[in-house]
Amino acid sequence: MSSASIRWSCARCDVSVGQIDGKPTGLPATWARVDGETYCLLCSRALVGEAAMDAAPPACTREERVRLRRDAVIEFEIGRVPEAPNRAIAQACRTSLMTVVTVRRALDLASPEHRSGAPVGS
Repeated sequence: MSSASIRWSCARCDVSVGQIDGKPTGLPATWARVDGETYCLLCSRALVGEAAMDAAPPACTREERVRLRRDAVIEFEIGRVPEAPNRAIAQACRTSLMTVVTVRRALDLASPEHRSGAPVGS
């Protein structure tokens, strides 16, 4: 599809969006293009979670897999909208505020700015 289309369809769930008047529109801000495919936000989150589960070591327990998936989705949301408040991310990911805070802190500690000694967020 071009940068503006009449309708956009998710390659995973087939949901489609477009303007009610039928005029071409750009890709919605919450949608993503990956490897030539277009995905809605819900499917983008699901794909990130599935990738985390696929990358999990075979010896992981069910609880560890659930945590890996949850953390991957939270990291995706933080990367997608870094300025979003933790509470909004927790609601979007259907998890607790403290879980988001923990994941965000881990990301801040792992960021190149932090390792180089520069203040985080500068």
